[in-house]
Amino acid sequence: MNSCSHQHLSARLKLLILLVILTHAVLSVSYNFIIPLGYGPDEPHHYGYVQHLVLYRSLPVLGPSTHPYLCHRDPRPPNAIGIHPPLYYAILAPIYRLLADGRIDFTPSGSEKLPFKLLPYERSRLIQRVFRLFSLLMSLATLWFVWGITSSVFKDAELSFAVLAFVALLPHHLMLSAVINNDSITILTAHAFLFTVIYSMGSSVSPLVGSGLIGVSCGLMLLSKASSLSLTPLQVIGALSCGRRAQSRMQRLACIALALVLPAAIAGWWYVRFYILNGRLMPIVKWVYEPSMLLSSPAEFLTDGRSWRLLWRFIKGSHRSLWAQVDWFIFKPEHGKLWSQFYGSPNAAFYPYSEAVYSLIVLLTVLSLFGLLLRFAIWLRNRDLKPHYSLQIVAAMPFALLYAALMDYTLFTHPGGYEGGRYLMPAICSFGIIFWCGISDLIGEGYRKVAIACVILLLLALNALCIGNLVTFLNPLYAPSF
Repeated sequence: MNSCSHQHLSARLKLLILLVILTHAVLSVSYNFIIPLGYGPDEPHHYGYVQHLVLYRSLPVLGPSTHPYLCHRDPRPPNAIGIHPPLYYAILAPIYRLLADGRIDFTPSGSEKLPFKLLPYERSRLIQRVFRLFSLLMSLATLWFVWGITSSVFKDAELSFAVLAFVALLPHHLMLSAVINNDSITILTAHAFLFTVIYSMGSSVSPLVGSGLIGVSCGLMLLSKASSLSLTPLQVIGALSCGRRAQSRMQRLACIALALVLPAAIAGWWYVRFYILNGRLMPIVKWVYEPSMLLSSPAEFLTDGRSWRLLWRFIKGSHRSLWAQVDWFIFKPEHGKLWSQFYGSPNAAFYPYSEAVYSLIVLLTVLSLFGLLLRFAIWLRNRDLKPHYSLQIVAAMPFALLYAALMDYTLFTHPGGYEGGRYLMPAICSFGIIFWCGISDLIGEGYRKVAIACVILLLLALNALCIGNLVTFLNPLYAPSF
């Protein structure tokens, strides 16, 4: 592990870190109260999962497969999402039991037949606000792991601060820190897992301790969301790293066993249960309603004329949805048409400015790619892979793994994944490391402070414009009673 762990930070840098964390908390709370309750991604069904655990005292099962929207939900009230492992919901269930007293706020036709008393409206709002604040607590813990990861892979604290600020101020990460969703705990556990892998690669920690930490953190991650299975190659890297430092063959075997068996013991039961009930491990089945938007196999990618168009569609969509909810900063004609129908006049809100800011972000991303190509060219010439470069490669792997998994999902399973930037958030620190390695290699250390300040200002501007579009356009359009 990098010997420089930034233990002697300057007072100025400590102040900047504190300001970034406070800004993250303020923006998260702002999004909490700006986004109407129930309007986060699948938020009612995540909330329903918690209710399901408390009211039915069992895990949800999938709804009828003939229904395209209920095929991954329990058809019973409150329509819990049955495709997700239960860690997030199990943590919140005691809070719901304490505050709701066995009541439900689901009021469909025929609700009088439900064996539960109805939850008062204001009490339901209070519980949902508390759950949203829990997402903020997990996000703050994620920032701690981000600092630990970057302190290990970078030589100086300046780049560590750049990545920390990037993660803390990214609008999409802030949105997930402000709504009810299991992405928040997946982001936390994935970063804890990456931290333990990086940490275990250092010589200062016992191989057995390192392997145990890898196993526990990996198990919790797998119990958070099934998409985290894409990150399990890091589990093997960590196990081999600990085994290589073992002092005997028996200790080496113990290291590998701890890193590989503990996750199966912690989370394997849920995947076995899911397979027994549904006959598959992948939560969502292939989308059959738009076959022209999908390829049947990787072999077809090489022969089908649609391949490059679909690939480009994914690259564009995944990039823009990585930064924020796309509707928040890119104007869509269907929204403008609906506004004109409702209010009788056009309204572009702050979209011209937010789209301009996004254009600058695209330019920075291209510059970062050039910087990475420059780094690769220098490596080809010198063939000198420095120790901290090895750690940076390991730290960047989660983003590459999740990106490849999302691409596979979009091209071969469900075309709607093309704007699935939130599924990349468990690797947002990795993306920040990739982004800043490229920028730093391109501009050099002399202009790094200016670059960091510019990126922070761009992210703050994007947040402000997203909030403006929410308040003046999206909320009046889709939540007029809010």
